[in-house]
Amino acid sequence: MKKILFPLISLLVGCGSPTTEHRGAQTTEITHARGFTLETFDGYTVARVRDPWDTTRTLHTYVLVPKKAPLPESLPDGDLIRTPVEKAAVASGVHCTLLEAVGCGDAVRAVCQPEYISHRFVKEGIEAGTVADIGAPSQIDVERLIGSGAELIVMSPFEGVSYGAVEKSGIPIVECASYMETEPLGQTEWLKFHAAFYGRLPEADSLFRCIEARYNAVRDTASAASSHPVLLAERRVGQVWYVPGGGSYAANLYRDAGTVWPWSDNDSAGSLSLGFEQVVDRAADADVWLIRYHDPSSTLTYDDLRDEYPLYELFKPFGKRKIFTCNTAVTPYYETAIVNPDKVLSDIVRIAHPELLTDTRLYYYSPMPEDNASRH
Repeated sequence: MKKILFPLISLLVGCGSPTTEHRGAQTTEITHARGFTLETFDGYTVARVRDPWDTTRTLHTYVLVPKKAPLPESLPDGDLIRTPVEKAAVASGVHCTLLEAVGCGDAVRAVCQPEYISHRFVKEGIEAGTVADIGAPSQIDVERLIGSGAELIVMSPFEGVSYGAVEKSGIPIVECASYMETEPLGQTEWLKFHAAFYGRLPEADSLFRCIEARYNAVRDTASAASSHPVLLAERRVGQVWYVPGGGSYAANLYRDAGTVWPWSDNDSAGSLSLGFEQVVDRAADADVWLIRYHDPSSTLTYDDLRDEYPLYELFKPFGKRKIFTCNTAVTPYYETAIVNPDKVLSDIVRIAHPELLTDTRLYYYSPMPEDNASRH
């Protein structure tokens, strides 16, 4: 398994982020994320999450008041949370990643589906009994949640979906809509949102600034490339091939890597459901092909791909052996990419422009092995 290394926050203190005056409040500068705001007033901070499906309204408001300070006489409407939070429940490995990155991993006391979380501190906590398994996000064991002592639970909101019994537990639900951001750095900037609940906002500001600088450096390198290879991504699921819309997170990432995305003329921020013929029509002559898959027991090869669907050979990257894969069962891409957008971008640049970034290694992706004899 590839080891995912997180930046050391203690080395990043010098990369600070300013705040700006706004209506008597100190407004934390948010440069890429569109889904939240942070405003600090005298004695409290207000964190607002915008509704991803109707950005004219607020999905949730949180009023953060330091535990050591008395409650102000007048507070705005919203869920009151005393900070710093010391015990939290989280619904996914992504939330664990964000908390660990800002130095708050030890606050995690309950998780959903730990079998899908690769973080060592979670696995060790489950084993030691200090981290509770509270079941699937759609069917949370409220008794275990309450028993964990969690002061809040971090959940990902979905349109039209309620939180059931959790809403009646009295434990505040902190809705993290980072996955709805369409800019890679926008997703990463949710570090600041989480950090505010744990008294770690300055550290999150510093960390984000340094990640942003690294990402921009890779993007600028790619912008100087003399060519713009066409990129193909993923593969069929049943009879459908899901590809990112031209306004999506993935399409923006491919653009920043100096590649051409065949569906850039579609401004959808979600996925497009296409038939095989539609993909062949636009991407048969692609230059490189990226595939993410999940298989704990084996490695995807060219033989496997041919056996799965012989017509995959119609794509030029198959014949040219320009397919690169990421086995998410081995490398925790979905958990950790949110704090490593620069490394995801670097991989794509290295693959699409092998003449660039020659002093770096592939981090998430690797060349797809030739055949079954190449398994390792």
